[in-house]
Amino acid sequence: MVTFLTSFIFISMICFITVLDCHYYDMNWMECFSRIFIFDPGLREWMVYLTFLFGIFIAILQDLRFKNKKSGSNGANGK
Repeated sequence: MVTFLTSFIFISMICFITVLDCHYYDMNWMECFSRIFIFDPGLREWMVYLTFLFGIFIAILQDLRFKNKKSGSNGANGK
């Protein structure tokens, strides 16, 4: 669930940035969307993607911990 929420927030922020860029630069949405993923030297976009990958990794770990905690709480008595 945490992984889904992290991915949803990332995708919604990309859409929000695309819409803002379209209005700000008066360009079509496809061109604005593709400019987000262009790696130009010196723009430091790798930091954004590295932060996202780190967030996804932490979210997957949290999901695994929740799953293990939930399955570990079921004792022999079924409580």
